[in-house]
Amino acid sequence: MGNETRKRTTHIMVRVSPDEKETIAQAAAKCDLKVPTYLRELGLGYAPKSTVDAQEFEQLAKLYGDLGRMGGLLKMWLADGSRSAYGNHLGIPELVNRIGKLQQEIGEVAKDMY
Repeated sequence: MGNETRKRTTHIMVRVSPDEKETIAQAAAKCDLKVPTYLRELGLGYAPKSTVDAQEFEQLAKLYGDLGRMGGLLKMWLADGSRSAYGNHLGIPELVNRIGKLQQEIGEVAKDMY
């Protein structure tokens, strides 16, 4: 099995603890790389980029959905001339504050993805 014209023929042996091995394996998996490839890239000065996790995409999509719904409510209330929603429980200033918080949360999730 293997490629007879392979250029990489020398091994580097490194002893690690079981915890270190697991940490390295998890970091490689986040980058969608095998451990040797991950370590080679690190050793040669490359910074392997993490692949985007499906859970982070789901969280981001949920936040965007929430933001869209809140924006729609704000637009409806402004068009109707209403001052609050949910039986006077939530006013327009509070809604604007929540939209701002959602935007910050989206920014944090997106920042964590890269």
